[in-house]
Amino acid sequence: MRCKCGSDDFIPEKDVLDTWMDSSISALAVAGWPDRKDLRMPTQLRPQGHDIIRTWAFYTILRTKSLEGVRPWDTILVNGMALGEDGHKMSKSLNNFIRPEEVFATNGADALRQWGAMGGSPGNDIMFQWKEITAASRFQQKLWSIFRFSLPLIANVDATPGQVDRWLLGELDRLVVKATKAMDAFQFDETMKAIRGFAWETLADNYIELVKARLYGPDGQEKRAAQSTLYRALETLARLMAPFTPFISEEIYHTLTGESVHVQSWPEQSGVEVDSAGLAIKEIAAAIRRYKAEKGMALNAPLPGIVVYSDLGLETFDLSGVANSTVESRAGKPDIEMKPVAVKPQMKVIGPRFKDKSGRIIKALAATGKNPQD
Repeated sequence: MRCKCGSDDFIPEKDVLDTWMDSSISALAVAGWPDRKDLRMPTQLRPQGHDIIRTWAFYTILRTKSLEGVRPWDTILVNGMALGEDGHKMSKSLNNFIRPEEVFATNGADALRQWGAMGGSPGNDIMFQWKEITAASRFQQKLWSIFRFSLPLIANVDATPGQVDRWLLGELDRLVVKATKAMDAFQFDETMKAIRGFAWETLADNYIELVKARLYGPDGQEKRAAQSTLYRALETLARLMAPFTPFISEEIYHTLTGESVHVQSWPEQSGVEVDSAGLAIKEIAAAIRRYKAEKGMALNAPLPGIVVYSDLGLETFDLSGVANSTVESRAGKPDIEMKPVAVKPQMKVIGPRFKDKSGRIIKALAATGKNPQD
């Protein structure tokens, strides 16, 4: 039997098969086969591109089954192709490729690795875009800023977490669960997106802003709880990010612990639930900051005394720091008396119904609005 190639020539199919089988066995040879007695098959994972499924994948399976009588791997992970900015597969002939050194020189190796992780799911092609490299670099700069701010304020100490601390630790536990499930499914993009969302929004924009007063305040149980919680969050983030951004993760983890992150285990779920009271405090603090922004007030501007009504028994020291004023937590609901202060006629309703009487009706309504007590 013969197979036809791109020209008018014919090549015996057996020769083609032997060529590919000889090539596929090279992977076993590199691993030390057949001299290594500790070489075990199947291996756990075979990563490869979709363009060589019918060649490398098929012939490796065929050869290993023929020689060893076993399958070569448990799982095969098929990745997509890197496309140039023109949308075509990167190739030297099209001159649409980017040298890794170009990215390293401007944004670093971690930015390129993060782009690769976030840019596509298994089996899908990924287009190279400089804006995505820039976005990856900005996130790492944000993470480094979080770390530099936190480093002189945090400590690995035993402390009982407060409500806001338990809220963050619960969110951190959720992150570990989500990242672990995504990694087990080889959804590296989902893992990295979850990490970025937690670090930027949950940790930086909310938790750190909430506990600044405690971190800068006098020593005590509340301060130690914030220090310990922030330490744990950064340490866990470094371990979660190590497969994607090995350099910044190593710098953060080694500075915190004196050890290498790359010999640590993957974080495990701790069983901490998101504290509903801490979540409520976070939402109230966001409302206070939003109110100040709408009124054109500085974020550190003091507000008159604030009363918060909740049956959760809210701790108020973090809210006092955000509002820069006294905050009181009360159970139940406030007594609110509703009074009308103005009347706004709806012409689209009044006009079609009352026609020539509309003017008198509007004047009557306006007069009622001026004297709401009547």
